Amino acid sequence: MSQITENNNQDLFEILVAVAWIDGEIQLEEREFLEKIAAEQNLKSPTEVQALLTNYQATSSQECYQLLEKYLGSNPNPADYDNLLSAVSSLIYSDNDIATEEASLLTQIQNLDPQNLKKHSAFDQLIGKIQQLYQAGLKNK
Repeated sequence: MSQITENNNQDLFEILVAVAWIDGEIQLEEREFLEKIAAEQNLKSPTEVQALLTNYQATSSQECYQLLEKYLGSNPNPADYDNLLSAVSSLIYSDNDIATEEASLLTQIQNLDPQNLKKHSAFDQLIGKIQQLYQAGLKNK
C-alpha cells in the first residue's frame, strides 16, 4: 500500500473505513487491513483507529460513492484512480466474502476510470447516468 500518495492518505483512509462499514459490519480481515494501512501511513493513533473500527457507522452506497467522487474530482488523475481501485479492492477482497454492496461499489469505481471517461461521448455518459437513476429507482421500490 505504499503507493498511496501523501496528500491523499487521510482521504483514502476515510473512504476505506466507509467501504468497510458498507455491509453493516467490519470483518476481522478488514479490521486488520485498515490497522495495517493506518500504521504504515502514520494516519491515526491506534486508539483513533480502534474507535473508527468499533463504533458502528452506517454507510450507504451513495455516501461511499460521494466520497469517491470527491477524492477523484471532476478530472481524475489515472494514478489516483489506480491507487483508489487497488486500495478498495484489497480491502473488499481481504475477507474473501464480497457483499452485494461491495460488489456494486466496485462497479461504480470502475465507471469512474479516467481511461473510460475519455473514451465515452457525452451521450454515452448521459445514458449511464439515466441507467444509474433507473437502478436507484428500482432499489427504492
